[in-house]
Amino acid sequence: MAEAITVDAYRKRLAKHMADNSTLAPIFYMAFGDGGHNADQTPKSPSATATSLAHEVLRKPLASITQEDLFSTTGKGSVEANELIGSAISEAALLDSSGLLIGLKTFAPKHKESDERYEISIKLRF
Repeated sequence: MAEAITVDAYRKRLAKHMADNSTLAPIFYMAFGDGGHNADQTPKSPSATATSLAHEVLRKPLASITQEDLFSTTGKGSVEANELIGSAISEAALLDSSGLLIGLKTFAPKHKESDERYEISIKLRF
């Protein structure tokens, strides 16, 4: 499974928060997109300089967020059976409560059919 990346813009916000106790919005949304793969169906490499998904098609509040170990946070989101039917989902991202990108991952496209429910986990390592 593809490894998620923490984007540079979030790392900068985290460093600023540590330096001056500025507000750091919590992880709140998961976005799903269909622009994370190449023409040959292989995943594109995620970019640490990204500010959004390549092509976002759905954004929802997280289903859950957990800290599985001392150095990571995992956000889980789902695409329900009645959502994105016919789409080729190949990217997902965690966003804060103000909609700013925190981290993302890309993967081979998953072609969504009407009887399927997808659950996606994004684990960010710190």
